[in-house]
Amino acid sequence: MKLRTLTTRQPVKGPARQRHHHLRRRRPLATLLITVAMLGGLLTPIPAAQAATSSTDFTLTLNASDLGLDPAVMAQAVPEIQSEITAAGGLGDDIQQAAADYPLVGMTPGDTSALANLQGTLALTSDGTGVTLTVPSAEVQATVGWWASIGAWLVASLAGYAIRMLCIGGMTYLGFVAAVPLVCTPLGGAATGFIQAMIVHGIDQDLGTAKAWLDILLKTLGGAILGGAWEKWFSPWAKKYLPIAFKNIGTWLAAKAPGIASRFGSTVGTAVQDVAEISAELEQLIAEEVATWAGAAWTGQVIADPAYVDPTSDTTDWNTLIGSPTAKLGVVVANVLNGPGSQAVAGWTSAIDRAHDSGKQVLGYVDTGYLGQTGRTTRLGSTSMADWVAQIEQDINSWYALYGNYVDGIFFDDGYNVCGANNEFPAVYQAVNQYEKVNHPGAMTVLNPGIAVPQCYEGSADVLLTFEGSYDTYESSAYQALGWTPASPSEIWHIIYGVTAAEVPLVDETSQTRGAGYVYITDGVPGNPYDTVPSFWSAEEAAVPGGTPEVASAESYVSGSALPTAPAALAVTSSDYTSAALTWSAGANAANYLVYLNGQVVASLPSSMTAVTIGGLAPGGTAYTLNVVAQGAGGDLSASSNTVSVTTLALPGGQSIANPVISAGSGAVSYSADFYVPFSFRRVYISPPDTSSASCWWMADDNTGNDPLCARWLIENTTLLVYSGGSSGTDWSWTPVAYIPPTINGYTYTWTIPTSDLGDATSYVGFEGQGYGPFTDIYTTECASCI
Repeated sequence: MKLRTLTTRQPVKGPARQRHHHLRRRRPLATLLITVAMLGGLLTPIPAAQAATSSTDFTLTLNASDLGLDPAVMAQAVPEIQSEITAAGGLGDDIQQAAADYPLVGMTPGDTSALANLQGTLALTSDGTGVTLTVPSAEVQATVGWWASIGAWLVASLAGYAIRMLCIGGMTYLGFVAAVPLVCTPLGGAATGFIQAMIVHGIDQDLGTAKAWLDILLKTLGGAILGGAWEKWFSPWAKKYLPIAFKNIGTWLAAKAPGIASRFGSTVGTAVQDVAEISAELEQLIAEEVATWAGAAWTGQVIADPAYVDPTSDTTDWNTLIGSPTAKLGVVVANVLNGPGSQAVAGWTSAIDRAHDSGKQVLGYVDTGYLGQTGRTTRLGSTSMADWVAQIEQDINSWYALYGNYVDGIFFDDGYNVCGANNEFPAVYQAVNQYEKVNHPGAMTVLNPGIAVPQCYEGSADVLLTFEGSYDTYESSAYQALGWTPASPSEIWHIIYGVTAAEVPLVDETSQTRGAGYVYITDGVPGNPYDTVPSFWSAEEAAVPGGTPEVASAESYVSGSALPTAPAALAVTSSDYTSAALTWSAGANAANYLVYLNGQVVASLPSSMTAVTIGGLAPGGTAYTLNVVAQGAGGDLSASSNTVSVTTLALPGGQSIANPVISAGSGAVSYSADFYVPFSFRRVYISPPDTSSASCWWMADDNTGNDPLCARWLIENTTLLVYSGGSSGTDWSWTPVAYIPPTINGYTYTWTIPTSDLGDATSYVGFEGQGYGPFTDIYTTECASCI
């Protein structure tokens, strides 16, 4: 059984979470800052404009919201910085020292002597959500060349502090707390001098191009953040945060430019605006540059936990995971209903939000069904690879629609492990991986075949889960090694279950030897080894060396590609209560086809696929319009196909489940019902006789006049289980008995079970559907002892 869970039978409730675009919220700063570091640059005298005659203090404020930064980082960092300024003898003295410590590479440092006696403060705003730099009015008036010699430093210094605090938040999030003084202090200093130099050159009207300034910036950073700190810590931080840091600073400068112009004149205001625009250009240039940095070879290892523990009834295990150091536990997988379901669940919303905020990568579970190649069907009953791709992408969309950007990526389960003709199967996984990364930049992806895969699968996700099995298999000759060497251990994840506490160090050592950058070791055993935190959790944390999950960007489009032409002859070939099947004629030069539902993309299919079933529609006469657009290899879109309309059918009698039938034959009993909605879980609850003393699970308190049904046996999708909870009948606890896949005929599901597996079961039965449709129960007529 792949990473699945027997899901607690709970009606799903709760408001949907809206997507929002911002930097991740950070954990509060754990390590206090050292030395205020600022960097020298060219200083050119200019008229002081209103500066010399103003009677008010000069203040400049930067809010946490300007940066997408947790105010808690400011709340801890700013007082420490202020105390360091005081210890240095004043703001100017500290700036002078920093200018000497972090010289701007390739440029002559400016004269900082005018800063020597400058007094100023850096303090939190009254509401604690921002920071204000203040210089007394007497000092502003005292120096005729105030702006030229000091003003540019002050604006740049506050921007440098901002980047430094972003660094602190990011380093803490990545688990590099110890690296904060080694990276964030020189980064803040280098950024200060860099921005100050740009402002001065803006005043001189020789600012130059963004590419020229990028070269200065990278050389300066390379000189300030030396050796191992650059390779080991700064490089991964820069890939994730440096581009957006400069974008945010540029936006902040642009917002401040009008006020600065009114205080110091249009020349200065224009210079600040020009620097803001350069910073916006730098965002893209920095992103392109740092994407090529290899950084240090992966030498760490982190725990990646398939956290299939239901937080709606007990949050204990999730509290343990959330409290684990991010450098040790880097990844958790959330699985609500073998995927996201169709409604946000309050307990899961809380667990996902808190895990994300603690710095973990929270991945949403998505079943890929071996792409239908083993006979697995979609929720709509199809084995078509195109229909599997559409369902996979529908589930990706649902994770973010329901739980927002607290979801950090996707865990693709039940991965196929065959290359196929022209590597067709890994190409499909690469396509859904690209779909996730294009629509959710920064997302982490995992593909879980659960066994060794050929090298054709390298790059089909950030991480390949290439072992999921028992300790006995892992430590024996039965273990199947990869027949190729990945570029980095960060590409490989191993899960080993059935491990004792004494065996944890050996198992982890073996996993590192085998090149697994991610590992999960548990004493859990099948049927669900992932339904609780391992009893030796602290020992497992101690065994792994720690590290940071690595995430690749989306693949770039191919420049110079031929433009695609529009698909044609789009038609609806069938529709029902919740789906519509489409077909169309291919367009020329297509790399993908984008399927639009009511104007929104709901599927992206490889160009080899020109037919698909779109699910997730609302039953009951709901009208939809659909169209298809071709996308070329260069990202260009064609004109649209023709538009088609479809109206879903009304559910028979308004019921999602109907026509329950129980029939007894020779040595077997069959249970069947019509399921009109593609539920994630189809369940059958079977009652024992009234005279039975065996414990059972109370399915309901009332059901249309019948006595409550107490289920001794449960069929869930393909598994027969027997109740193993306490006598109260309230514990959701079941033990697998047998594999019982249903036969499917249209909407009718039939399970046939040997009577030897059921004992004294009666024909008083409840049928249930949960997930991807309204939570539904129906019951047969109560029967005390019949079958």
